[in-house]
Amino acid sequence: MSRPPHPPSANKLADLARRAKLTYQYQGPRELAVRLATFPLRPTPLGARLGYGSRYGTMEAAARRWYRKHGRPVTAVIPTYGDPGLALQAARSVKRTTRRGMCRVIVVDDATPDPAHVARLRAAQGVEVIVLQTNSGFAAAANAGLARAPRDQDVVVLNSDVVARPGWLERLQYLAYREERIGIVGPKLLYPDQRIQSAGSYRNLDAPEWFDHRYRFRDAADPQANIRLPVLGTTGACMYLRREFLDDVGTFDEAYGMAYEDMDLCLRGWEAGWATVYSPRATLLHLESQTRPTVPGPRELDSQRRFWSRWRPWFDERDVRTPDGALRVIYVTEDTGVGGGHRDIFEHVNRLRERGHDAQVWSLGGRPDWFELDAPVRSFDGYKELADALEGERAIKVATWWNTGHPVWRAAVRHGIAVFFVQDVETSYYPHDETMRHHVLASYRQEFRYMTISGYNAERLRELGVPDPALIPPGIDLETFRPLDGVPRREDMLLALGRSNPLKNFPLTVDAWQALGADRPELTLFGIEPEVTPAAGRTRYVERPSDGGVNQLFNECTVFLQTSTHEGFCLPPLEAMATGAAVVCTDAHGNRDFCVDGENCLIPEGDVASVSGAVRRLFEDPALRARLGEKGLKTAAEYAWERRIDELERFYEGIAVRPLPSIQPG
Repeated sequence: MSRPPHPPSANKLADLARRAKLTYQYQGPRELAVRLATFPLRPTPLGARLGYGSRYGTMEAAARRWYRKHGRPVTAVIPTYGDPGLALQAARSVKRTTRRGMCRVIVVDDATPDPAHVARLRAAQGVEVIVLQTNSGFAAAANAGLARAPRDQDVVVLNSDVVARPGWLERLQYLAYREERIGIVGPKLLYPDQRIQSAGSYRNLDAPEWFDHRYRFRDAADPQANIRLPVLGTTGACMYLRREFLDDVGTFDEAYGMAYEDMDLCLRGWEAGWATVYSPRATLLHLESQTRPTVPGPRELDSQRRFWSRWRPWFDERDVRTPDGALRVIYVTEDTGVGGGHRDIFEHVNRLRERGHDAQVWSLGGRPDWFELDAPVRSFDGYKELADALEGERAIKVATWWNTGHPVWRAAVRHGIAVFFVQDVETSYYPHDETMRHHVLASYRQEFRYMTISGYNAERLRELGVPDPALIPPGIDLETFRPLDGVPRREDMLLALGRSNPLKNFPLTVDAWQALGADRPELTLFGIEPEVTPAAGRTRYVERPSDGGVNQLFNECTVFLQTSTHEGFCLPPLEAMATGAAVVCTDAHGNRDFCVDGENCLIPEGDVASVSGAVRRLFEDPALRARLGEKGLKTAAEYAWERRIDELERFYEGIAVRPLPSIQPG
């Protein structure tokens, strides 16, 4: 992985520290200060009345507090056509769920031909009515309402077939003012059966001429859908529009007769520096398709043609090359510390640069002192600063850890191409923290192009809806990891990586070694944590060896042992194979692509008896060790770095010249 895992909470204090860090990261220093100041009120009756009780720390409580102090009146605009029953129901729900005087409602009739429908609408109490003389579509009707709204008020545009729920407006407005440049906020829209209809919009992966809704058909309580995030767009069924945004960007384009006007407005906002954000706690029911046909008609297809004639180059013709035609690739990492994931990234960068491409590393860490990285490294204090700087870069922008996903996505909305290099499906790093697992999965957005390092990871990503992740395994520097002449292989040395990371399952390594009995071999460990060395028995720890030093250890050992419960790929066994060493390793998922039990290694079950039995078998059978070592050499040869970089370069070249999808409607 490109970042070490967070250990599970050992106690309540550690849990509070983690929650404080998440609050700062996702909701900012102001909200963290509020929570620290009000924390003592949490268990008290006063705290419950103020919203700090059972719902302490939730967006609902924060939104209520903010709205009581800062809430401002808005105008709700509801375009309608035909029977006004649904529009009046929507208007009543708005009035019922908002404070008196805080939401003015305007219903705009789009030239309904039946006078009885118009008369019924005009007779309604508590709403203002505009009746248009010409039927021009949703955009024109919405704009008529926007023109009637006071010039100092924000506006909410609503479909006539929505039903507002309590708290919806305060939560939308609260989020709209969380950052200076949020222009549009969209809610979670639900079907009547409480499944999600929309949680923001993205370009449909299977039909790229259309847009689809995030988390469509999932349960309303789905944890991933309850994470607030910027989104490419939101549906016009409910859009909170800040007045400053409208003054800067303008209103809906009335040339869209039906459909696409909402996405067009969101994209114009992004182009002008205004974000569209999804507010998961603001919910409305959407009786979708009750006011429009489910099959696109001529007006919708005309809108589709107009949209793509304007926006197709913006989506599909991104410039990610230097003036001389080389690729520009920026890898974003959370840190640059010692780790196999970082090594893989840095090898990508060095080797792409050797081929003439402009590859860089941008990170919250500094230049690594443990790897010879021959490339620029830009360091930042936080993700906001990094994303702001990255936004203007015309490059392939590569997220390498779940927490880099959202900053990289946001930085690639207007410029460049967003790639996610998944070195592990990172939920495995949080076995005791369900909330963090949901944040991990929410970072795997549909807009990314994906590559990963193992077949196991690729299958997990497909299960999560990623259609075709490219498989780019790590390579091996066969000039470094190779058999050494004149270095005799010892008969009494068990080699292992000494790491405390729970996924490495190091205690099993130690227990299996101790189970070999009094005549057990020397246990040689290497890594950056000498404190894990067992106190008893013949042991030594080689701290921070160079690559050449690790190769020396692989050449000397009798057997190399790795007992991980899970790995994204598991490179050390492959490096050991490159030296001809005999390998024992447990099934760690990511090593299934190259580890074959009885062919080039032994793969025992993950218990002490099985692992110690496999190790003992190899120590007692030199011929088996030699046979596995020979097969391992052939396996490692398939992972030469040049082959891997060939595959990586083809992947990047393929997305740098994207085939333009068909946009012929009908």
